[in-house]
Amino acid sequence: MTEIQVDSEITLRTPTLSDAERLFELINSNRAHLREWLPGLLAVETVEHERKWLQKRIADTGGEKPLLIIMDESVIGVIGAHIQERNASAEVGYWLAEGQQGRGITTRSCAAIVDELLRVQGINRIAIRAAVENTRSRAVPERLGFVHEGVERQAVKLPDGFVDIAVYSMLASEWQGAQAMGFVDPSGRPLTFGTPPILIDNQMMMRRPGATDAEDLYALLDSNRDRLEWWSAWSTRVRTRKDAAELIRSSTHHDEDLGSPLFVYDSGALIGALNVDPSKSEDNGATADVRYWIGGEWEGRGLMIRACRAAVDAAIAHFELAGVTIHTGAGNMRARALAERLGFQILRVDRGASATEDVIVYSVSSADWAENATNR
Repeated sequence: MTEIQVDSEITLRTPTLSDAERLFELINSNRAHLREWLPGLLAVETVEHERKWLQKRIADTGGEKPLLIIMDESVIGVIGAHIQERNASAEVGYWLAEGQQGRGITTRSCAAIVDELLRVQGINRIAIRAAVENTRSRAVPERLGFVHEGVERQAVKLPDGFVDIAVYSMLASEWQGAQAMGFVDPSGRPLTFGTPPILIDNQMMMRRPGATDAEDLYALLDSNRDRLEWWSAWSTRVRTRKDAAELIRSSTHHDEDLGSPLFVYDSGALIGALNVDPSKSEDNGATADVRYWIGGEWEGRGLMIRACRAAVDAAIAHFELAGVTIHTGAGNMRARALAERLGFQILRVDRGASATEDVIVYSVSSADWAENATNR
């Protein structure tokens, strides 16, 4: 591996000896951050130490293969694979500079290297190991669909004592593909809203749907048909799996940054959807309307409010919005309560706007949204 284009923001590149100084600076400026889970990196005390480590990696044509994670021409982390050619297996590890977390950088980079290993290099099995308490690191394989094989008890000794290690694996026959999951776009096109997926927390994420999601969408709609058809008339048009595929095709603009329905996932399961529809007014600036629904099995757990919060955050930043609205049926008290808990205020009532009832329009300005962030 020499260079992997993850998307228009991230590139993975094999390091050279000329990278020794900036790799050392990256480690040196992140010592407090690395101490908890990767204290071994603290042994690198000089640029010369780093140069010798790079020389060993370059000379070793098998074994460990580190790649630099690069954004805006800056090295912000390292990801790599330790390959066992005899068994056609590899173990992937990674670390990211403090302050770079929460943007999906590690997940996207990991998806790209897994793709390279399984689909290009012919590796059959990839493992990822992380301390049980290191939830950020564990979230990466979980989002990518790795199987949690179990826990190695007290497998690693850290400065504060022994820790248990969670073990995850992915087989070549199981891998869906990084591009199919929306984590990688090597074309270099500017990123669109919802691509790559919006990561909500360690268990939840939202992403643009694709053709392969029709089966899951149909199953979720079919199991919630009675409750959805009252509030969401569009659901009556989805009577077959073919209808679900057509709904996805017609409502997703993959080549245009026009907003999109986002599928909401919790622990890998599709639980609902959220639509962000941006528009622009010459007088009031850009705004977006947000609508949402969730399967009955997941109601009452605060999942959709977390998804809406993340979607509004992402939409305001991505589209540079002046404000956001939410439309909901006057009698849909759950949907109304969600908007109110997020700090939206009633803007108006559209009488007879739906076939069954009036529609309440809630709104919030971007300024008020930012000001009230700590209260959400």
